[in-house]
Amino acid sequence: MYRAAFEMLHPAVPATYFAGTIVLVMCGLEPRLVAISLVGALAFSAVSYGVGAALSKLRWQVPLLLLICVINPLYSANGATLLAKVGRFYIYAESVAYGAVMGALLVAVLAWIEDAAHVIGQDELMVLGHGTLPTASLALSMTLRLVPQLLRRSIAVRTSLTATTAAGGQDVGRARVRVLGSLVSWALEDSLERSDSMRARGWGSVPRRTTFRPHRMRRRDVVALAVVAVLLACSALAVWAAVTSWRFYPTMQGGAPLVAYVCYAVLCLLPTAYVLVEDARWGRVGRCRGCKRGRIAVRHGQEYAGQAHHRPDRSVTTVCVHKMRGVSLWL
Repeated sequence: MYRAAFEMLHPAVPATYFAGTIVLVMCGLEPRLVAISLVGALAFSAVSYGVGAALSKLRWQVPLLLLICVINPLYSANGATLLAKVGRFYIYAESVAYGAVMGALLVAVLAWIEDAAHVIGQDELMVLGHGTLPTASLALSMTLRLVPQLLRRSIAVRTSLTATTAAGGQDVGRARVRVLGSLVSWALEDSLERSDSMRARGWGSVPRRTTFRPHRMRRRDVVALAVVAVLLACSALAVWAAVTSWRFYPTMQGGAPLVAYVCYAVLCLLPTAYVLVEDARWGRVGRCRGCKRGRIAVRHGQEYAGQAHHRPDRSVTTVCVHKMRGVSLWL
């Protein structure tokens, strides 16, 4: 199921929000802040991909958290609360807590980056940097596209080599070298074709090229950007107050006032609340039988986007809003 926050706003709004939030999450090494940021990232993943898909992403992140939690007490034997002694290693509760918080912080940062990639796509990056940094925005959007493409191609190459039984069995190292060589040659061939295509379309022929801009900065975008800026500023003060007042060693103590954590929680839960409010606003939400993925938004007497129609017996609009494709189906 596809649900993206800020989908009706200018790309500058989600870009500002996620850039500021990720920076604050990385700076907020404090147990309560880390818990709030992790809950916010997982909640947005749940409403965006579904609970099952969000939990499946933790299959490799949770072992990483546990690994950091176990390794840190072995290399940082600090604290006042002795839990156990393993050989010549002393394990303190403060060291275990520090490792757990560091691991949770890493998982939270990775989750927020995945959420940002879910909302800000290639088109949004091109819109944001088309005037000032056209080459950098194009390179970044192409990189975001080429990395998953190479991963899919590596799977295809490995599958083809496995299916080719006439060549005989090969050891793991030689098979990996063949896969790497195939990917490099495939990527070089694509780069030549892509450069010829860009040259044929006039890339670099003029100092400043014109672009199609489907996103216009409107009044509500300015208001939303101002709200996000205020939340980021308040949350920055909250993070500073919490981090400077908290300490792990020699004993865990400290903390910021409750209002600081409330402000930070509002910031982290903002995209989740946006999606839920939009779902409640547009009424009944179901699966689109056309694209098999998108949402069917139903609202009385108003059109949302795309090819919306009204039933003759009642004023109801049904529109698939999966990536704003505008596929109209009756429920």
